[in-house]
Amino acid sequence: MSGESDERIPVGPQHPSLKEPANFMLDVDGEEITGADLSLSYNHRGMEEAAQRKDYLENIYLLERICGICSHSHTSAFVQGVETLLDLEVPDRAKYIRTLVGELERIHSHMLWLGVAGHEIGFDTLWQYAWRDREIVLDLLEEITGDRVHYAINTIGGVREDLTEDQRETILEKMDDLEERVDFYKENVPVEETVLMRLEDVGGVSEELAREYAAVGPTARASGVPIDVRKDDSYAAYDEMDF
Repeated sequence: MSGESDERIPVGPQHPSLKEPANFMLDVDGEEITGADLSLSYNHRGMEEAAQRKDYLENIYLLERICGICSHSHTSAFVQGVETLLDLEVPDRAKYIRTLVGELERIHSHMLWLGVAGHEIGFDTLWQYAWRDREIVLDLLEEITGDRVHYAINTIGGVREDLTEDQRETILEKMDDLEERVDFYKENVPVEETVLMRLEDVGGVSEELAREYAAVGPTARASGVPIDVRKDDSYAAYDEMDF
C-alpha cells in the first residue's frame, strides 16, 4: 500500500526490532508513515517437506519447533485436525490440561512482548521486570511438562501427562504471585513517563480500520473490536471458560 511521500526508508530484513527477517519499505512524511511495501518469507525451513516424511506422532514434535513462543498453539491445531480426521473424542480432563498450558503459554508470550516493547522504546527497567516475572510462568510450564519452551503436552487423542495434586497447588500459588505483578504493570505502565512520551497518540488504529484489515487478537481488541477466537470459535475447554 504505497503512498506518496518525501522520503523512502528501508527497515530490515535485518533490524534489531525484528525478531524474524522481513523488509518494510516505508514511505514517510516527516514522522508520519504514509505507505509501506512489505517483503516477507525470508526464512524457509522446509517444514512442509519434512512433515510429509514423518508420521502423525513425529510431526507433533516437528511442528512444536515452528516457534519457541507459541509452540503449544501449533501442536494444538495439528492434533485437533488429526483427531477430526480420525473422529477421536478427547477426554474432558485432557481438554482442560490443553487449555491450562495454552493459557500459561499466552501469558508468557504477552510478558515476553511486553518486555520487548519496553526495550524498543528505551524502557529497559520494564524489559527486565517483565522477563523476570515471566520466569514464574516458564517454571510452571516446566513443572507440568518437563520443558520450559517445547512442552510436548499434546498427543493425538489427549495429552502426554496428567496433573498431580501437588502440581495443581503449585500452579495456584504461583499464579497468585504473578497476579500481583501483573496488577503492578496494569497500574504503573500506562502512566509511566517513558511510555507516554514514546507511545501516546502514536500508531492508533481505529475500529473501522481494524475491521477493514481484519485485525484479530489483542490488536483488534485494542481498537474496540470484541473478537477472541477462544470464545468465538472455541476449542479445547474454552467453551466452558468465562470471558
